[in-house]
Amino acid sequence: MGALREGILDFLAPMNTHSRYPDSGRDEAYTRSYRVIRLVVGFLGILLPIFLIIGEAFFLRAGVHVRGSLSAYYHTSMQDIFVGGLCVIGFLLATYMAGEPRTLDFLASLIAGVAVLGVVFFPTSRPGLPVGAPACGSQPEPPGCSPVEQTLGEHTTAEIHAGFAIAFIICLAVMSFLFAASEVLSGPERLPAPYQPKPSAFQNPVLFVIHTLCALIILIAGAWAFLGVDLGQLTRLYVGEVASVWTFGVSWLLAGFYLTAPAMHRPKPATTRGPSPATDAAVTR
Repeated sequence: MGALREGILDFLAPMNTHSRYPDSGRDEAYTRSYRVIRLVVGFLGILLPIFLIIGEAFFLRAGVHVRGSLSAYYHTSMQDIFVGGLCVIGFLLATYMAGEPRTLDFLASLIAGVAVLGVVFFPTSRPGLPVGAPACGSQPEPPGCSPVEQTLGEHTTAEIHAGFAIAFIICLAVMSFLFAASEVLSGPERLPAPYQPKPSAFQNPVLFVIHTLCALIILIAGAWAFLGVDLGQLTRLYVGEVASVWTFGVSWLLAGFYLTAPAMHRPKPATTRGPSPATDAAVTR
């Protein structure tokens, strides 16, 4: 039995990927994994509106048709993609700054994450209903109603949905502004050294300008969703939502590439070699 036990342990030991790096290398490996996840979710946010259109047009053979809003896809054959994509984005936003809970970045991302989850679980009204059609919450239960809509009523649920959507867009603008603020150097760093020219006020002036413009565009797009005009077959709500999400996606990815992009090198696995001759000599001194 002892030999069998040792054989099983020898078989399992190489599978312990969590401990094959030394302490510093292990931290770097986990950080690298987090950074990759962060960037992947950024791309997901940008590509989700395209996935919804392509999925409905080709995979489900429903024809090319852009809905009146992104939220309207909840009530289509792409509901699973819509819910799954927003849930992934929401949980990441709510937790990605959890290691620094006393920062404005964490507060803004937490509210944004909770808001986008609220957008998912409190759906908008069913689009295209004929006049006089029974609303969710009535009996018998109309087709296409979610349990939340049937419990709270379709109109009430839609109002809650709109509140979460507005909070989400505002938080996206705040997060882009905070990305811009992170490029501003502190007071001591902006002080010139003796007989030296005055240093720049920014770590990267270009990124400061881009993030600031993104924050402004997000706010303008959010206002367009309610006060703008339709662009051809695209409703003002759809244009405002997509413009906000895509603009924040650009800001998020730029911040990811420049601040949290994966390092170009990988941590070296720990070795089982004994001390080097130089170490032995140092110890015996």
